[in-house]
Amino acid sequence: MLESGSIVGGAGAAPVEAAAGAPEGPAAAPSPSPAGTIWMRCLVVLAVVAAFAPLWNCQFVNWDDSENFVDNPRYRGLSLAHLRWMFTTFHGGHYQPLSWVTVGLDYTLWGMQPRGYHLTNLLLHVVNALLVYALTVVLLRRAASRRAPDGPALRLAAAVAALGFAIHPLRVESVAWVTERRDVLSGCFWLLTVLAYVRMADARRAGQGAGGDWRTWYAVSLGCFLLSLLSKAWGMTLPVVLVMLDVYPLRRLTTWRALPRRLWIEKIPFLALAGGAMALAAFTVRAGGQVRTLAEHGVAARALQGAYGLMFYLWKTVAPINLSPLYPLRPDFNPFAPLSLLCALGVVAITAVLVGMRRRFPWVLVAWASYVVIVSPVLGFLQSGPQLVADRYTYLACVPWALLAGAAVYGLPASRRRVGAIVATGILLALGVLTFRQTRVWTDGAALWDQALSVDPSNYVAHLNRGWLQMQHGDADGAMAHYEEALRLNPRLPDAYRNRGFLRHVRNDLQGAIDDYNTALDLDPTHAITYFNRGLARHALGDADGAIADYSVAVQAPLPNPQAYSNRARLRRQRGDLTGAIDDFEKSLQVASPTWPGRAQAEEDLQATRDQAAAAPPSH
Repeated sequence: MLESGSIVGGAGAAPVEAAAGAPEGPAAAPSPSPAGTIWMRCLVVLAVVAAFAPLWNCQFVNWDDSENFVDNPRYRGLSLAHLRWMFTTFHGGHYQPLSWVTVGLDYTLWGMQPRGYHLTNLLLHVVNALLVYALTVVLLRRAASRRAPDGPALRLAAAVAALGFAIHPLRVESVAWVTERRDVLSGCFWLLTVLAYVRMADARRAGQGAGGDWRTWYAVSLGCFLLSLLSKAWGMTLPVVLVMLDVYPLRRLTTWRALPRRLWIEKIPFLALAGGAMALAAFTVRAGGQVRTLAEHGVAARALQGAYGLMFYLWKTVAPINLSPLYPLRPDFNPFAPLSLLCALGVVAITAVLVGMRRRFPWVLVAWASYVVIVSPVLGFLQSGPQLVADRYTYLACVPWALLAGAAVYGLPASRRRVGAIVATGILLALGVLTFRQTRVWTDGAALWDQALSVDPSNYVAHLNRGWLQMQHGDADGAMAHYEEALRLNPRLPDAYRNRGFLRHVRNDLQGAIDDYNTALDLDPTHAITYFNRGLARHALGDADGAIADYSVAVQAPLPNPQAYSNRARLRRQRGDLTGAIDDFEKSLQVASPTWPGRAQAEEDLQATRDQAAAAPPSH
């Protein structure tokens, strides 16, 4: 079995590292067969590709993909202008320049074909599965000091960990949703950071501190951490995870009483990067206007929501059924409901038991602590968005559980290893089937929101998005029914008022549309498209002043709206403001894409207005 080793809290223990040049048990063992390792890694790759095979038919979905890709021309390319936007934008409430670069590359290769974007997501996920395989190998070699690592057993354990991570249904959201490119990309650099850190620790342990080898691995680890944060900031808690790895299995730190100075000096650059990412993430989320205030979502609610999330993800890891693209945070969320309180008690109980058993089972405590630390940024303490929990938040947080599963298989006695392999294979096959089925849920928006409503018929966001799809397919009655239900479930949902207002406008109920737009703007006064749509309705009712006021707000949106300029120009021309009309027509053509449907009409109107201005008598 794996040696437990000492861990924080040992009486009188002192922090020690192996003497320079001291041989380690695992390092002295023969390396596993290269051929066997290659075959096992190939098996991992094939299993992951098979589990996610339905990705080939997946489309962009109306769940941020529209805002990020379908309706956003700014990422489409890798010119200096595109790169400038990628490295300066907080679009969608995230700072993720490297993720934007990868989808910009996708656009240059595939255009707007979603298969190419999904292929890149899958390739990155396959790489991450192989990185988990490698991480399992190096950590088990460090942990197993009572006996030499056995080649086949080590390969089996690594494969179980890699597949337990990669083909678990909770991974589907991060892989099958193009918007979550940031998950698989930042996860890749996060895993590389940890691997390079372990190599650095090995180099220092082997007495190479006088040379440059450990410094090289240290620089690689730090660089990968920076790249991970530039892909998505959720890895900001990594410095704490590295300290826990120093405790076990690296055994560089065995007590807090006399902390080795160099171990903490190592962490300073990591902490600096993490602190910068944390501050930037808080700024971007607040700038996006998505953060709920303490008045809306109090301290107790956030703490109990965090406890619920910890137990929810743990339960879904064990029983990954009835998964949904969105688990909404309801307006009437009660933090003191029995289930929330039970979850809080569960978190306290698990922590207490594992701390009490830390000497015998240190790896379980480290796995639990790592899980809690990794997922903590998305537990709702800085609540933003409509979700209570989300499958995608487990992408990195459940890596410790995958490693623990591999360690459990590796720790089996030789006499039980065959049975363990059979059981593990059966579990992995079941996970693969569930992942295959869950990936098909992301085929398109209709399948996605039908699944959400089958899991929870009271999901108001699912009703909202299903209604939008009904409207797109010409089913106005079906769309209206979904919007009405969404507003019944959540009367403070601005998107539902916007969409219902648009539907009323289409049905020529202009005053009803304006009423809905007014309510939507009361709830969210920053939404430029709502101002534009209300301007259209006011324009149609003959309210020129109101329409011009709304168009004037709409043209200030981050994404240019050439139609707002063009519409305002026509109203200005009707009022005899030819100079203002010419200026607006020119601006509409400047900000419009070459394929804008209104370009030809705007050019014609611009010339006609110029001719009218030239024929007008001079003013005195």
